[in-house]
Amino acid sequence: MLDKNTDGSGTEANGRRAGVRRRDFLAAAGTGAAVTFAGCIGDGGGDDTITLGAVYLLSGVAEQLGASSRAAAEVAVKQINEDGGIDGREVEAIFRDHGEDPQGQMRSLVQEENADIMLGLTSSGVTLNSGPTIEQLEVPFTLTDIGTPFPTEPDVDTYGNYYEDEGTAAALPNLFRTNANTSTNTYAIAKWINDNYGSARIANLGPDYAYGQQCWDYFKAYSDGLGAGHEYVASAFPSLGASDMTPQINQVLDADPDLVFTSFWAGDVVTFVQQADEQGLFDEVDDVFDTIGSDPNGFAALGDTMPEGLHYSGWYWGSAFDNDENEAFLEAYREEYEDTDVIPYPSFTGGSSYAAVYVYKEAIEAAGSTNPDDIISEMEGMEFTGPRGTWTIDPESHQASAPTVIGETSMDADVPYDGVGLTNTETYTLDRSTAEDLLSGSDLPPGI
Repeated sequence: MLDKNTDGSGTEANGRRAGVRRRDFLAAAGTGAAVTFAGCIGDGGGDDTITLGAVYLLSGVAEQLGASSRAAAEVAVKQINEDGGIDGREVEAIFRDHGEDPQGQMRSLVQEENADIMLGLTSSGVTLNSGPTIEQLEVPFTLTDIGTPFPTEPDVDTYGNYYEDEGTAAALPNLFRTNANTSTNTYAIAKWINDNYGSARIANLGPDYAYGQQCWDYFKAYSDGLGAGHEYVASAFPSLGASDMTPQINQVLDADPDLVFTSFWAGDVVTFVQQADEQGLFDEVDDVFDTIGSDPNGFAALGDTMPEGLHYSGWYWGSAFDNDENEAFLEAYREEYEDTDVIPYPSFTGGSSYAAVYVYKEAIEAAGSTNPDDIISEMEGMEFTGPRGTWTIDPESHQASAPTVIGETSMDADVPYDGVGLTNTETYTLDRSTAEDLLSGSDLPPGI
């Protein structure tokens, strides 16, 4: 979720146009034009193991988010291995912290550990700046945590190539995403508010970097596209990881909004709710929304400080899906982490991280190999059934049509910790045509 780095470190593109499918590019360019590195084509070292490399933020401000993604992915790997592996080959998962050199970690996993497939990341900025590295390494890379729509926007003609001309289309031939991104997330909240509240006075509070700013921009664009007629009365951005948000909370209170839109996540959810409660914000407004605030870790930390009746959302919530695959995931997750320091209930990244491992399993088994081109070909257009129901991976954008969940905070939710969960959940999906219509007049790419 962290911000886009604009220092130029991610501008190299090797003459390629973002959004062109990898196999089409190679066919058009000829064998002499392809950039290749020793060890780049992952083959698990030629042994009986398939190596999964993963890079997440496992320390610092986003540690909670990265650790939750790792926890879900490890459950999937364990299940797969207990069930015979992938095509009879055991999966070995190697997780690395972004650290100060995320691109170096990626290269090490592919070139030294012979990773066949890759997962990540926790930072939108790292993702965008790592685009040239991800493309050069050629191994399929699936995003499970990234909000910004840019990495799955292929239309460079309309939105400009991120890697060449300061555009916002940054799709890459070997990059996929299994979580609903900010575009779907904010559409869902805009649609819910429009359907349930109609026009309102709305204020914004969010972290002061690209993710928070993009969420507010997309929410307003989708609301306007829906004809909601809102009055946007205030917008304030405390710094990411701020210890004191009271000046921004008071700025919003002074604007007398009906509703508050927020885009806090991880520890910032805890800080905001505690200080907003102290300032009386929840008594003064009708409702508060959050894009990816529905996290068991934050809810457990807040306990009974978290008000009931607010509408929080995320990419997954355990009780929002009634199917056998979800029940199996929840049970396996509970068994793996009960009596440990990990809350035995998946975070909002759980569904996308868990599913990504199984997407690779299906693709490799359908291809009958770990050749990157073959895996990519199988993933493009794949229909997948998992804990979040059945969805597809768009063959052009490589974005999954996975849903966003919105629910009502309640102490009556069935959760294995002391705190609220989500009840009365609803799921929302978004197709490209609808997104383009609603975003018309803005310069925001759908990314789906």
